[in-house]
Parts: sequence; structure tokens; C-alpha cells
Amino acid sequence: MAKNRNHHMFKKGDTWYFQMRVHGHPYKKALCKDITKARLLRDQLIHKIQWGHLDVQHERLVFGEVAKRWIKLEEMKLQPSTVRDYRSIMNFHVLPHFGNWFINEILPVDVEEFMATRECGAKRVNNILVPLRSVFRMAKKNGFLERNIMIDVENLPVDRPSIHPLSMEEVVCFLDEINPHYRNFFITAFFTGMRLGEQIALKWKAVDWDQKTIAVIESRVEGIEGRPKTKGSYRDIVMLPSVEEALREQRRRIGLKSPYVFLNTDGKPIEGETLRKTTWTPTLKRAGLEYRSMYHTRHTFATLMLSCGENVGWVQQMMGHASLRMIQERYYRYIPNLTHADGSAFGAKFRKELVQVTPKLPQNDERDRLRQVIPLNR
Repeated sequence: MAKNRNHHMFKKGDTWYFQMRVHGHPYKKALCKDITKARLLRDQLIHKIQWGHLDVQHERLVFGEVAKRWIKLEEMKLQPSTVRDYRSIMNFHVLPHFGNWFINEILPVDVEEFMATRECGAKRVNNILVPLRSVFRMAKKNGFLERNIMIDVENLPVDRPSIHPLSMEEVVCFLDEINPHYRNFFITAFFTGMRLGEQIALKWKAVDWDQKTIAVIESRVEGIEGRPKTKGSYRDIVMLPSVEEALREQRRRIGLKSPYVFLNTDGKPIEGETLRKTTWTPTLKRAGLEYRSMYHTRHTFATLMLSCGENVGWVQQMMGHASLRMIQERYYRYIPNLTHADGSAFGAKFRKELVQVTPKLPQNDERDRLRQVIPLNR
């Protein structure tokens, strides 16, 4: 009888799989698309099984088990708010779908089909992929997988949302309408570019009056304080004169009541969502300004500074971005010094030479004479 050359192998989609019972347990493993290479890998697996060199239990880890080990590692590295977001994504989206799958059987097409079933926008789907990618990186790093299949899974294309920063006139209008208790808070927000979490966590110990700087070393999200958003978020912010005056007035107002620079009207640390509902939104309405998210205080800082010709690298450092790329991409049209799209750089550099080669225009009276219409002879 002819030998079955595909013994212990079956094909699913474009991929060949190995399957057999090992010590009474069903064992299955994805091989590859090429039949010749798949047979070679099959023979190697059978050899390992025969000599007891294959840890079947290790090979058959389910995704949910790996995810549990992964989240414990992430808790030691990430902010509590980020860990909460990851847990929520995993529990609501990922684990109900992949929790009981053997992790080494999940293919890129399985993830793409999972993405297609999500009833949310492209940006949200990409956010769901973030912890999923992290689980597979950890699994590959620790030898649970031979390859990280998420490398072959691309994010969905997302249109960058447009921004609506306030003009300087609108900033003044907003500050004229704000509850006086929060005026210093928003002066600092508009003219430092600090993130909301960084500002509500700001303490007096981080304010250096001699150097006129503010050290960003903490952030507060949903009432929990921790590290700033990224490594690049640790920074020293220059206190512009208006910010220094606002902070000095704030210090005179609250004295040493609290280590926090900004407090709510009850004398407690500010909560971001409460501030948005009770102060930001009503003030925009009173000022007759279009609604935008409170994050636009950062956009406003960036656009005001760049439109005045401030150095792009300085703006990047003030805002705590890791690179110039986001500044250049998001605020490109506000950077006249960088683009010089009107030819002014050329004109400034070669002013003397251009004067020499530019035709001299006639004086006003001569110009008027030339403009007169001379009738044709008939």
C-alpha cells in the first residue's frame, strides 16, 4: 500500500497543520504554506515526540493563560490607568473571542476576521489591537511561539481628526468669562501646553521660582497619581511671564493649604471630568465660542507659539513629545518659519543681489502717462 506522504497533516486555508495524539492528548500545530517544508517540519516534530523532547503542555498554551501572565508583567511597568484600559479591552473584546484558542493556532487571518466583527470605528479597533500585540510579543519573547503573527496584521487606516485651537482673541475672551477661581489654572494650561493630568497633579515642589521652570514629574488620571504619560513627558517647562504671574497670584491665594498648586472650589485636588462639565463647557458657551475638547488648550499653546515663529524644537520640548514628527505633521500650517512657502527666505537672503537685477519702476507721474490709452491711427 502506498505510503501516505501527508500522514498527520491537514490543510486549512493556505496553511498546513500537524495533528496527532501525544500521551493521550490531542496535539495540533500550524506548520507553513509550502507542502515540502511542512513535511520536513512534520518529521522533526514526530522525531521530538518519539524521543520525549516535546513539551506538549507548553506547546498547547491557550491565549487566556498567556494573557493572565502578560497582565501581571504589565502591572509593574505601566500606569494604573493604562492597565485598567488594557483589562477592559481584553475582558470585553479579546478574551471572549480568543480566550480559549491555543495561542500557537491563531493566524493573522483570524485576527483580521476578529477586527471585522468589532462594531466600532477604525481608531478604536486599532486601540484594541495594542494589548493584543503586546501579548504576542511577550509570548514570542518567552518562547511560547515560534513567530509573532501580529507582525503581519496591519492597523486600519484612520483619518487624523482636525483640530480647532483658540486664537489669542478667543483665549482672552474665554479668560474674561471664566470663574475667577479657575482663571490661573487656564492661564497655565493655555501658555504651557501641559496635559490635563500633569497640571492637576502639579505640586509646589515642582515649581522652581529661581530658574522660572515647572518640572513635570507626575500625572493624575481618574484620581490616581503616577508617572507621566511617556518617558519624554518628564521635562522642565519654561514659565512665561504670564504663567509666572498666575502662579505667584495662585500662591498668594491658597498659601500652604495644600501641596497641590490647583484645587477645586472645595479645596480638594481637581478632577478632570468634573472640571470639563462644570467649568470648561459652560465658559465656552458664555464666551460664545464653539465647543471643543479641553485637550485643545494644548493645541492652542502649540499653534500660538508656532505661528509667532517660536522654535519648533522648543515647542516640542515644552509639550513633551518624543520627536518633531507629531509637531510638524499636526501643526504644519502654523509653522511659517519652517515652511517659508511665500518665498520670503529667498528674498531675505539675496536682498542685495535682487535689488541689482530687479527692473526699476517709473515714478508715479511717468507711470500714469504710460497708462494712458493711445488710439490707433485709422
